[in-house]
Amino acid sequence: MPVSEKTYRQLALEDPDGHWELHHGQLRQKEGMSFEHNYVTDRLYRELIRQLDEQEFAVRADMGQVRRSSQSYYIPDVYVVPAELVRRGRRERPNRLEVYDAPLPLVVEVWSPSTGNYDADSKLL
Repeated sequence: MPVSEKTYRQLALEDPDGHWELHHGQLRQKEGMSFEHNYVTDRLYRELIRQLDEQEFAVRADMGQVRRSSQSYYIPDVYVVPAELVRRGRRERPNRLEVYDAPLPLVVEVWSPSTGNYDADSKLL
């Protein structure tokens, strides 16, 4: 049974440790990842933090959601957000789910054997 956007947002906000995604109206819990996957994700996150001006960009790793449509929300492994979008969200929606639906400069999914096909078929299209 499809889940509404409103229900998804409420669940994701109330259960942040659940790492919930919404794929074409279907709830999906983001799986735990391997040491190698987490190592690569962490290294990329740290390199981006080191190289980007925090006044211009925020780097997110496995947090917040990217909205593709009212039926599809994903949690990328690493992504870059213009800092103004973060500031605006904190000002205008401080207690709401962190969601970005504007085009983003960088979105990365680190390849994992367990989720690689799903990520490529669902998130990257």
